[in-house]
Amino acid sequence: MKLTFIGFGFIGAILICTIYNNGIQAQVIPDGTLNTVVSGSSNYTITNGSRVGNNLFHSFSQFSVLSNGSASFDNAVDIQNIFSRVTGGNVSNINGSISANGNANLFLINPAGIIFGKNASLNIGGSFIGTTANSIKFADGKEFSTDTNISPLLTMSEPVGLQMGANAASIEVQSKLQVPTNQTLALVGSQIDLTGAGLTASDGRVELWAVQNAQIKIDNQAGWQLTGIANTADWGAITLQTASSINTNGTNGGAINIRGRGLTLQDGSSIQSSTSGGRGKGIIVNTTDFVEILGASNQGQPKTFLDTSVNASSTGRAGDVTIETGRLRVTNGASLQSTTRGNNSRTGDIYIRSADLELIGTNTIPNRNIIPSTNINTVSSGTNNTGGNITIETNRLRTVDGGLISSDLLGGRLTATGRTGNIYIRATESFEIAGETNGLNSLASGVTTSVQPSGVGQAGNIVIETARLQVSDGGSIRSTLAGNGTAGNITIQATDVTLSDPVIETFSGLVTGINTSVGKNVVGSGGTINLTADNLRVFNGGQITSSTQGQGNAGSINLQVKNLDLQGLSQPLSSGLILPSSITASSTTNFAAGSVNIQSDTVRVQDNAQITVSNTGTGDAGNLNINARQIFLDRGASLRSEVNGGNRGNIRLQASDLLLLRRGSNIITNARGASTGGNIEISAGSIVAVPKENSDISANAVLGQGGSIQITTQGIFGLQFRDQLTPDSDITASSQFGVSGTVQVNTIGVDPNSGLVELPANVTDPSQQIATGCAGNEGSRFVATGRGGVPQNPNQQVTSNRTWSDLRDLSTHHKTGNVTTQISPSSRTLIQATGWRRNADGKIELIAAQADYIQPSLTCAAVSN
Repeated sequence: MKLTFIGFGFIGAILICTIYNNGIQAQVIPDGTLNTVVSGSSNYTITNGSRVGNNLFHSFSQFSVLSNGSASFDNAVDIQNIFSRVTGGNVSNINGSISANGNANLFLINPAGIIFGKNASLNIGGSFIGTTANSIKFADGKEFSTDTNISPLLTMSEPVGLQMGANAASIEVQSKLQVPTNQTLALVGSQIDLTGAGLTASDGRVELWAVQNAQIKIDNQAGWQLTGIANTADWGAITLQTASSINTNGTNGGAINIRGRGLTLQDGSSIQSSTSGGRGKGIIVNTTDFVEILGASNQGQPKTFLDTSVNASSTGRAGDVTIETGRLRVTNGASLQSTTRGNNSRTGDIYIRSADLELIGTNTIPNRNIIPSTNINTVSSGTNNTGGNITIETNRLRTVDGGLISSDLLGGRLTATGRTGNIYIRATESFEIAGETNGLNSLASGVTTSVQPSGVGQAGNIVIETARLQVSDGGSIRSTLAGNGTAGNITIQATDVTLSDPVIETFSGLVTGINTSVGKNVVGSGGTINLTADNLRVFNGGQITSSTQGQGNAGSINLQVKNLDLQGLSQPLSSGLILPSSITASSTTNFAAGSVNIQSDTVRVQDNAQITVSNTGTGDAGNLNINARQIFLDRGASLRSEVNGGNRGNIRLQASDLLLLRRGSNIITNARGASTGGNIEISAGSIVAVPKENSDISANAVLGQGGSIQITTQGIFGLQFRDQLTPDSDITASSQFGVSGTVQVNTIGVDPNSGLVELPANVTDPSQQIATGCAGNEGSRFVATGRGGVPQNPNQQVTSNRTWSDLRDLSTHHKTGNVTTQISPSSRTLIQATGWRRNADGKIELIAAQADYIQPSLTCAAVSN
């Protein structure tokens, strides 16, 4: 009994295996609803079907092909479209080839799912559309459904849509699928997974849509382009892994259109459309949630990338790259780019719209000759080429550990000519730039445009608009001229900007921060930095620089900020160098440095930080101009201009309220060699320093003439003019071996004319000043004595205070009636005092700008008995 049971168990296992094997055995079986006929085993031939016009319809209960097997549609060569539905509810496992005659387009519809195994292939003359839709809709309103309870409505009109059901299954691809040139390869399912797969449609179109519960429109006039969908659709994920690829490379470069909830590229996978002479149609990725382009997880894997390009020695325009998603993440050496290696060509534009965007670099460098940057970039090489623009719209943008947004002109063994594209970034909430790649060579994170060595041309401009910009730990925003030509301009508009903690990028030798530069021995000019913000804070060695080491002028730095706070020193860099936080325009050649222009409410420079214009070569330095309400310098801070063999290097400060210098701070122009020292012009409400703290204002020279210092202020406190600098707080304009400069201080206090009354030029008529007709025959007399007697000369002062005394006995002259003068009262207007004087009694009294009381004329009419 036991043996019997075991025997039955063994037989049952065999039966189960047999049933299972039969279930998964590849078969192509018609379902009998149409005139489809299938012959052969493993290699199937499909004939008949139902033809309406140039459309041919087939219906299968199962459609699967074994490895090295085939399913061949033996259709008439004039058939344009073959529509094949699978109604049995089983997944279609395609591990062999599918073929059709002529140039027919082939639709394979199975809502239960489609799997293309490692040996699957397509051998058709037209386009291929594999989908897990429930039905196909046609222009005349008819529908070819996979529901056998619905009588098939066959039509000769063109398909116009796919109806994706709520339970539409996924599509998996593990093989290389290819359609002929100019044709479309479309896969539409609830989810699309490519593993070690390749989809190729040279100069054609690849459509990948992951969606359920939706109706998709088909535009045959645009080459089976899929468009339009309801907002109620349930989107799915699309994944490319294990070095999977999608390409539409060709003469013109075909289109790639991807729609879903999310797209993931990883493990060296790629999406590419290149052109060899035409205009590329580009790549569009539109996902609701995310796009992830993840770099190689192992050192030996190829690079993961999404790219449009113009091939070497070709003329054309690469297609554009458009990404619209909820979150875009590019990591670990992956790239999203458009490039050209052709001649008289142009890269495509890159447009990204994402709520969050993150670029994270790589932590390892394979060798010193390879620097795998994680980037979004346009790159041009070849001759007379133009780089496309990069436009990014996001809420939050983050580039760290070597993540780069760049537009570059690259030379090589041959000179590259042209111009790079511009970069436009709008991050409504925040933009963070931090870190660098690690390894033997380092590459800073950030935003850059450049003309590289062996390149000749124009670097693009950088425009950034954000609420909060943070650049730190090797972060960089820069435009670099390492070849010949012109560096781009940098324009930043933000609410709050912080810069800190620079590093030296070993790949280029640049100190990171915000900078434009002209490289050593390069012929060209630097770009301008324009920054507008409410608050700018530069600390721990943060840098804003414009420099030239080549044969061209450096650009200027223009800052318009409400509050500027510049402070501190960096930590020791890899070379041991410690950098002060600085805003610097410099030159080391016979070409001019740029100027630094600052418009602000409050400027604070402290803890050894500095704002500098300099030329250590033989050319001119730029000027340093600051216009603010208040300027504070503290703890070794400096406003500095240095020139070695040229001129200029002037410092002009306007502080409407206050200029304060504390604890060893200084405003200084230095001229080495035979140069004339720069001038210092200061206009301030008050200038204050502590005498013993050694804070100086100096315009000095060595062999040349010292610069001039001109100060206009209402008050200057704690600073003294001296011939040479001392340990105290000084104002000097000296030359060590030449002619000293000049110092002019204009102190403006209270207006000295305020409170004075201008006297009449003519003598007053006494007839209107003295009562006439009074008793003048009583022996009386009138004597004018002034304060102390009558001066010898009317033009002289009284020499002493002499009192007047009448020695007569006046009682004999008294009468019963006294003469009383009636004077009408005058109104008095109070006026604020603006000055003072000493009266006849020697007392101090305040005076107003004009008299506040006027005595009317005294006449006899005013006399009453």
